[in-house]
Amino acid sequence: MTNTTQKIVKTFFTTAACFMCFMNTNVAAIDLPSSAKLVASDQSDTKNISLALSSWDRERGISRLNITGKTVTNVYQIDGTSLTLDQMFKPIIDDLENRKFSVELYCNTQVCGGFNFRKNLEIFKPPFMLINVANYSVVTAKKDNTAVSLIASKLGTTIYLQVVSIGINENDLIQPDIKSETNSFSFTLINEGAIVLDDLIYRSGSSTLGDGPFNSLLELARFLKSTPTASIILVGHSDSTGELSQNIELSKNRAQAVADRLINSHSIDQSRISAEGIGFLSPKTNNSTEISRKKNRRVEAVLILP
Repeated sequence: MTNTTQKIVKTFFTTAACFMCFMNTNVAAIDLPSSAKLVASDQSDTKNISLALSSWDRERGISRLNITGKTVTNVYQIDGTSLTLDQMFKPIIDDLENRKFSVELYCNTQVCGGFNFRKNLEIFKPPFMLINVANYSVVTAKKDNTAVSLIASKLGTTIYLQVVSIGINENDLIQPDIKSETNSFSFTLINEGAIVLDDLIYRSGSSTLGDGPFNSLLELARFLKSTPTASIILVGHSDSTGELSQNIELSKNRAQAVADRLINSHSIDQSRISAEGIGFLSPKTNNSTEISRKKNRRVEAVLILP
């Protein structure tokens, strides 16, 4: 992720959330709301991009802007928000216009052209970016040889926002304080494909999960609820003490205990969760000390995409 795109995205979220403070008349200094998360990113040094300049028309289709330059695509999610897409985009558009960008297109759902418009958009792959064809908005803005495309959609209380910047100049951007979200639970799960649920506690020598609450399960449940197309496999691991068959059984039972907790206490559909155990066949480290054995005794959530 480039600093340029990070700054413009964080500026947009900052403005949209109306958490504003000013260091001077031009510079906003504020962190993102904690619910705004970077979930995917891609970039190309030189790429030709075709951006929508008009809504869909049965005869003419969609007018387009073809532009070439360094391109950065970032996808963000805002969970648990009451903002409408219009509420989010209004200050964004105001900010773009203040910075001498020409807003060539701003439309939503039926005005854009519904499904006929949406199917002509280049969208980052799910589950990172999801489009609700009944509730989406699009903004295209340009300035000289640069352009910004924003596509947002809301499903339930989650806003998915895709930002594509082409040739953005650093001087065109607000300079907000930057708060990194790249160490977040969902970012790790999505970008690495798996994450260790590292705060789980079991009763000694058993597969009975402690009472909790466990932050890792809260985060995993939150991710699954905000990403309805995703499912997970919970994989139990053990240290090398004892027979392999016994460890496989114990590790699977511990993974199943996590699945049961997510289903019964966090209202996750059981069809989206399965549990497996592989004993000590995939250690993170050696088993020579109690510290290393503890690291090997774990449950991992493995992300399964559609």
